[in-house]
Amino acid sequence: MLKHDLTDEDFEPYFRTAQEVSQFFREIGPRYDAENTFAVPSIEVFKKSGLGALPVPKEFGGAGGSLLHASKIITELSRGDSAITLAYNMHYIMVGIAGSLMSEEQNKYWLGRVADGELVFGPFSEQRAGFSGLADMKAVPQPDGGWRLYGKKTWGTLCEAADIITTNATITDADGNLPEDFEARVAAESFFIGDFTVDADGNGDGLRIEKTWDALGMHATGTQTIHFDGYYVPADGFICQWRTGAFGVLEWASLMFASIYLGMQQRVLEEAVAALAKKRLGATFGAIVAADTEVAGVGHIIDGVGDLASRVELSRRVLYRTCEEVISGRDAEWPAELRFPYIGLAKTFIADNVLHMTRHAMSLVGGSSFRKGAIFERLYRDSAASMFQPLNADQSRTYIGQFLLQSARAQD
Repeated sequence: MLKHDLTDEDFEPYFRTAQEVSQFFREIGPRYDAENTFAVPSIEVFKKSGLGALPVPKEFGGAGGSLLHASKIITELSRGDSAITLAYNMHYIMVGIAGSLMSEEQNKYWLGRVADGELVFGPFSEQRAGFSGLADMKAVPQPDGGWRLYGKKTWGTLCEAADIITTNATITDADGNLPEDFEARVAAESFFIGDFTVDADGNGDGLRIEKTWDALGMHATGTQTIHFDGYYVPADGFICQWRTGAFGVLEWASLMFASIYLGMQQRVLEEAVAALAKKRLGATFGAIVAADTEVAGVGHIIDGVGDLASRVELSRRVLYRTCEEVISGRDAEWPAELRFPYIGLAKTFIADNVLHMTRHAMSLVGGSSFRKGAIFERLYRDSAASMFQPLNADQSRTYIGQFLLQSARAQD
């Protein structure tokens, strides 16, 4: 894990900055959701804020913030606009993962650049592979050293703003043939880092951005497809074997994704309270008949808001407690096979809650929330993304159930 020694007192200025950036994201978010384009003005604001250097250890020029500090920053930014924040969330994920796995010399160079304001992203998902599936993308060894990467990644979140790329690819033989043996292929899948330089049209040396992002929600993330056509990675761009390395630090992925949806929960509660506190009805409302009814005094509205608030608080406790247990090393007490799925339970729990909350808030507020462009309509669409980021609920339950059943059978 990255070294973290930022005190809570010294963290406060970063959080205040996050509040300012969050407000900016909130102001520009609706436009880029409607246009389904990356929020380009956010790049300069985020870079100037210095928030990108928060989790970089002090020895490499950063602030030395912890996993929990990063989670709190992402939560606050997401409260402003979850889609824009999801893009920059990839930066935090890759600083945490790559920074925990690189050598000291690599960290000094790459994290030093991050501390200076550069952004890093990591496209990993392919047609059939992601964090939990084997990569089909190839890393072909070159006669003079290094590799050339071929293939494509389908979830290039932050690609329109990043300066550095990290990705996985499977090392082939000199002719570009993938290992046929499964175990050999697992061992050959590797983690790389390099410069990400493209022109205004998205073209670079062996790289190309194809603008394919068209999804239900999270429009402003600009999650495009990245094509690798002989992209060169020198020998010192090799980080480690992917599976044995990354799976030991994937809390940076799972808990940062969870932070996105905690911030969204806070926004849902905020908007619901604001809408319902001033809403009045002038006709029959359920069993209540009144000329002018304040819905804030209606039983199921009161209970509904209480339910939303309860879910936000429970989600906060689950996420921040999980961060604290990982930071303190308490996760070492869990079975090794369950470390990642147990960490992932925070994200699964929060995802279930945010999906429930957006639907419930729309029901409480009424038909106006269903109109295109309404904040609740957007939150409802954006919350659906929570089902897919790793680990999702089905994957977590499969890992846990499989481990428990196999352990029980082994004891018989």
